[in-house]
Amino acid sequence: MFKQKPRKQTFSKEEIISALHACAKRLGRVPTYTELSKMSGVKFTAIRRHFGTFTQALRATAMEVGHCGVTSSMKDLFNDWAGVARAVKRVPTINDHCVHGKYSPRPFLSRFGGWTKVAEGMREFAEGNGLDKKHPELMAMIAQWRPRGPMKRTPVERGADGVPLAPRPKLLLDRPIYGPPLTPPGLAHEPVNEMGVVYLFGMVAYKLGFVVTRLQSEFPDCEALREIEPGRWQRLRIEFEFESRNFLAHRHDAKECDMIVCWRHNWAECPKNIEVIELSSIVRKLM
Repeated sequence: MFKQKPRKQTFSKEEIISALHACAKRLGRVPTYTELSKMSGVKFTAIRRHFGTFTQALRATAMEVGHCGVTSSMKDLFNDWAGVARAVKRVPTINDHCVHGKYSPRPFLSRFGGWTKVAEGMREFAEGNGLDKKHPELMAMIAQWRPRGPMKRTPVERGADGVPLAPRPKLLLDRPIYGPPLTPPGLAHEPVNEMGVVYLFGMVAYKLGFVVTRLQSEFPDCEALREIEPGRWQRLRIEFEFESRNFLAHRHDAKECDMIVCWRHNWAECPKNIEVIELSSIVRKLM
């Protein structure tokens, strides 16, 4: 058993890195988050604030061996997922895995296409390899688990012409005001991935009070103007995701983004400074 030190309320980025080095020196290997927490008192909230994920913190110390950057077999992923499930006593969320998992969520997302599909993928792998009989408690967890649907949102606001609008925009006091742009509106088909979200948003953006001014492959994906009130517009930094929770899985910096535009909003812990536009709850009312 590790002797737990008195806990601090806050940790700086440098203190977390020092704590990781100290733990690694004592253990003779890369520490897990649980070991780091027990030995130094560093909480995951501090890691998320400074690094986003535990794997990112390890990357900052050049101690990512055994985490990202290695090719993981399905058996490795199953064992890792099973260990997290036993630790949290339920089907793990993506946040659970960031805290307790050996691997980052990325290989799971790459293999299954979305976190809500991981549990079913693990069940199929277990049944296909005779592991379901060895892990009945995990199979029971999966059988009782149901993926959470889109978050409930307030009714969509409508303008004077009856066209549904996005949730009422907030005036950002640190941004300049622009005159109204001259750009035509449009419409698109329901998306099945992030690129579909980009295309759909581009086609309905004007009806939602947006005009796209820049798209790029780097984070954040998009820069756009939004009408705050008649004749007054502000510039926003937008990141596109098929599911809002992918923002966390992709390790984006919440301080560098104003809004997530997604098809499905399933990130209950989304930072308060980021507004979320869930197209699935808006676009159908535009059709």
